[in-house]
Amino acid sequence: MKTYETERLILKSVSLEDAEFIKTLVNSEKWLKYIGDRNVRTIEEAENYIKVKCFPQFERLGFGSFTVLRKEDAAKMGTCGVYVRENSETAPDIGFAFLPEYEGKGYGFE
Repeated sequence: MKTYETERLILKSVSLEDAEFIKTLVNSEKWLKYIGDRNVRTIEEAENYIKVKCFPQFERLGFGSFTVLRKEDAAKMGTCGVYVRENSETAPDIGFAFLPEYEGKGYGFE
């Protein structure tokens, strides 16, 4: 598992232990509006999403999605990473998403 740290954050590779958090994040209003519905409604579907969408990119390319945790209390706030989009002929993207209560605090910039 890869882990990185900034002044206030820990970025760790998304894992199956993040399933409940991922279920909440992918059903948040802004995720649904700007990223799209991933049809993840249960913990089991979230685990499958992680297995099918997150793990293969790390295995194939060595980079992918990270869970963003706040150092002070280990709160899971969002995800960020470098993503190769399906059916895309362009370079990989940098992407991020945060739960609403963690937006506007500079975490995405950090």
